Amino acid sequence: MTTYTSHWLQAAAASNKAPLLIKITLIPHGYDGHAYWKRQEARASDREFKMVEDLRLDPDGGPQAVLQRLVDLRQALASDGWQEIVVHDSLTLFPKDLLDHRPKTDDECLMDLAALHTECSDHESALAALHRCRHSEQAWYWHTAARRAHANRARAHPGPQADGDWAAAVKHAMVIIHQSADANAAQPDAMYSFGDSYRHPASQLAAAAQTVAEYLLCIAGDPEQAMQALAIADATNHGTNQLQQLKVTALLQLKRSTEAYEAHLKWRLQMPEVLESPGYRAFVDQQQTQACSAESQRVSQLRFETAPGSPASESDLEQLLRRFPQPSHAYLQWITQAERHQLTVVDGEGSETYELFSISAALDKHEELLGWLSLHDESSPELAEEIRSAIADSGIDPQHMLPIVGAENASDCFVLRMDGPGAGGIYFWAHDECTVFSPIVDSADQLFPWLQAQARAGATFVL
Repeated sequence: MTTYTSHWLQAAAASNKAPLLIKITLIPHGYDGHAYWKRQEARASDREFKMVEDLRLDPDGGPQAVLQRLVDLRQALASDGWQEIVVHDSLTLFPKDLLDHRPKTDDECLMDLAALHTECSDHESALAALHRCRHSEQAWYWHTAARRAHANRARAHPGPQADGDWAAAVKHAMVIIHQSADANAAQPDAMYSFGDSYRHPASQLAAAAQTVAEYLLCIAGDPEQAMQALAIADATNHGTNQLQQLKVTALLQLKRSTEAYEAHLKWRLQMPEVLESPGYRAFVDQQQTQACSAESQRVSQLRFETAPGSPASESDLEQLLRRFPQPSHAYLQWITQAERHQLTVVDGEGSETYELFSISAALDKHEELLGWLSLHDESSPELAEEIRSAIADSGIDPQHMLPIVGAENASDCFVLRMDGPGAGGIYFWAHDECTVFSPIVDSADQLFPWLQAQARAGATFVL
């Protein structure tokens, strides 16, 4: 799924107003098969874009519809004096950040159309748009768009009639591959692209190398050469599942079955010809046996180390009771003794440490937790209210949840419930899922034993 984004700037705004900006996001083929069109607008002085139009279009005709909408919008906005601008980073945070971006060239607009025509399987129109470009024959994205159109048309019409398209697709791909290896070539970071799947030069290089590998493997029947192309794509770290499937196929053709099975298992591929192979099933069984043996050995070598701490003083307890008048007996007994204030699970060279907070640290953590929950009060009141409602619906009052165990530099922690039917119970709270308080054990004195049991079960709890 590729998302395409188009940005527009009002070239002649009123003198007393900030320029108006338009952001168009279109997805010809969403994960659910539908096409999507979103239009957002903002003044350059605004904090964020606001949604103006949000359409979900049927798979049948949806890609063509979003393409035509873009064509019509371009014509309408251009006639009103707007400029379509180049924005390489789709994660631009604020509208004002778009003011200094340059206008798109005619060639870049044509490359956009070529990409969208390819999404619509109209490869002839895509190639026609690219042929109208006058100054982009060395641009990576021009070759990327041409490679896609030729390769897709070749796949759609297999057989001898596809030879010309395969040759053209490989030719365009090789331009990118050769330029990537040429230290004197233009820096691709400054080159134009359209669509998040091709935003990075590495993505375009990976796709080019994958096309060459597909041709060599599936058309030319040369798995050895295909592996060289696959290595180029792999090195970009922008490969796809299809790339890994090609690698598995090439390795099998080269009789390197163990490597093929390893790749298939690592990438969790679902290639029927591999899954149904007796050799692969035997390989998986062997891997599982070895993994179970290694896991059993790892767990058997776990060490649990405890360390004492400073028991709470009378003044500490007074501070606690002023804020929480009825703490649980188990917690009071724990915090007023010196034993077992810290548990460390030692796992080989790694370890995980859980620390019982002092009362002052626990109260500070409590304020920090409440701070996380009120993070959006000013910037997004609606979101803040949703967070509070979700927590309230679970029967939890964060005001009565005291963090008692965690790590010094981590926001996530185990909290003690101070009120309600579950008072005295221990919950886990994580800042990135701030609406969720997950019940762990019924009493504070059960927490460290529970953490040890988790580790022995092979699931050391990571804060």
